[in-house]
Formats: sequence, structure tokens, C-alpha cells
Amino acid sequence: MLSLTKWTIFGMNTTMRHFFVVNPQSFRIPGLMQKILMDFESCFSQERGTDYKIHISRYSRDAIAAIHRYISSCPKDEIVRVYAVGGDGILFDCLNGMVDFPNAELTSVPYGNTNDFVRIFGPAAIPAFRDIKNLINAPSRPVDIIHCGSNYALIEVCIGMIGQVVIHANKVFRRTSMEWVRRFMPHIYTVSGLRALMNDEVMKQRYTVSIDGEDMSGTYFNIHVSNGPCNGRTMLPCPYAVPDDGLLDVIFANAKGKLNVARVIGDYNKGWFEKHKIFNYKRCRVIEIKSAVLMYVQIDGETFFAQELKLILIPGGIKFFAPEGVEFADYSQMTYKGRTGRKGGI
Repeated sequence: MLSLTKWTIFGMNTTMRHFFVVNPQSFRIPGLMQKILMDFESCFSQERGTDYKIHISRYSRDAIAAIHRYISSCPKDEIVRVYAVGGDGILFDCLNGMVDFPNAELTSVPYGNTNDFVRIFGPAAIPAFRDIKNLINAPSRPVDIIHCGSNYALIEVCIGMIGQVVIHANKVFRRTSMEWVRRFMPHIYTVSGLRALMNDEVMKQRYTVSIDGEDMSGTYFNIHVSNGPCNGRTMLPCPYAVPDDGLLDVIFANAKGKLNVARVIGDYNKGWFEKHKIFNYKRCRVIEIKSAVLMYVQIDGETFFAQELKLILIPGGIKFFAPEGVEFADYSQMTYKGRTGRKGGI
């Protein structure tokens, strides 16, 4: 089923197609996914009088090939709008399926555990992104993406402790109802963080790092590369990161002992990394990271293992469409430095 609507670009009528990719794992409340799909059908039948294409993702990365096949079958002069229905995981899959097509545009219909990319638009943005009527002809904007080896990311790449935390947390999420996940998510991450804290190999890992040609090699318990400020539904590790400024924001966390890490991690999650000297903040476009020991890597909530990784920012790498009037929120006023003007710490 195809949905064909008319879209005007610079005075020319262009055909638009809509491709919905649904992650059923995001809908653990009985009947919720069926209700959402009925809302999609109602929206198109009432407002457009046409059908639309839906792909139900069967497993991680299944959507990548499905999107690639679909867009490849469409004429190149037609806009294809890809809707990631679920959380950041299905958004990651959708990005990697459509990134090579200049006629494709992406959005998120947020029903996941975290929805970190939508949170970049502010805490109140989620209901607006769930309104399909507002999304159908919503304006699009260029957004930076991160090229990470054979993958692309919208939000972040974490190497080290946070990568291991996400591995532990994801195991819990897969075994737990959505209601319990949402209620106890901070506790799940806390327990996962304590487990990672006990891993000496990760907490004292040595990295060879080049950041725009500058040598930043050292021993770190975490390297956080951000294209946006939000992480893990409630956390805000890098409030300065904006996904359309043409730069990556990188926070290096030096290994200074487990007790010090436990003391500062709460401030770090609030965006108060400047309060503590163990964090080193840099901005760049290219960062290369290597380690003799296998690295725990988290890319937009998906986990990988690698011994070397090259991250390249692609300014305006995709077009992302958001509801009319919804803009990126300014989180910079929430930093410790912004609130107090103070420096210092451990």
C-alpha cells in the first residue's frame, strides 16, 4: 500500500510517500500497538483518502533492509517520509536504512523507553510527535549525523562505562514489562552502573585518541561523543550539544578511582560535568579511538564491541521533520557553570 500526497517545493508539486516502521517491542501494554495503527489508518482515510505502507520490525536491524528496498523502488524525484514508531532503537535502524537517499526524510513517533532524540526538542515535545496529522506535512530541517564505521548515529556514541551500563540495562528491559521499565528506569540504570563500576578493565582502560588531529590519548573510564544533550530518558550529560551546529561535543572522563567516580556520576548525569576536574570537554568534527582491549561501544542505545572506531560528523547529513513550531530546546542554562559560574572540584 502506498500513500501519495502532494508536497510543494519551491513552487513545484512533488509526490510524497509515507513509510511507517513499527517496533512492536515498544508496545508491551496490551492493545496499544493496535490502537496506534488504527489511529494511523483513521488519519490517512479521513485526511488524505489514501493508504500508507507499514513495516513491522521483526528483530533488531530488520528495518534497515526493508527501508532500503522500499525507497529504492520509488522514483528519485519523490519524497519518502520514514516514520520510526517506537524508541531510539528503531530510529537508529530507520536512519541507517534511509541515510544514502537524498529524497528521504526521517522523523520519530516516540513510544520507546527513552526517546532521547525527541527530548532534544524539549520535555513537552513527545505528544506533538505522536500527532500524525501534524507530522504528515510538517517542515523538515537538516540535522547533523555521526558516521561510525559501518553505522550512522543521530544522538551519541559512548565508549567505556556507559556502553557497559547500557548492555546490562537492555538485558533487564527485555525481561521486564513496559510499565515496570518506565517506573523503575532510574533504578535499573543505577544498578547497571554499579555493576560497570566493579569492572576494573573498563574503569582503567587505556585509549589512543586523536581529535581533529590533536592527541588526547589517556586512561579513561568513559568517552562520551554527543550530537544532542539527552541520554537515558532523564539524564542530560552534555547540555551544550546541539544536532545542527556542525560539531561533536566530547567529554573525556579520567580514571581517578571508583569512589571518585561514584561521587561525580550524579552531577555528570545532570549536565554538571564542569563541576569536576576529572572531565575534559572538547568539540570536534573527527575523532579516532583505539584500544588494545576490546571497547564497549553504545551507539544511540545499540551496543557493539570494537578495538578501533573513527567518528566523523556529517553536517546536515539527513532531513528530519518535526511538528510546526517545535524547535530544539536550549539546555545550556541547566549546566553547573551556567547556573553558578563556578569551577573546580575533584
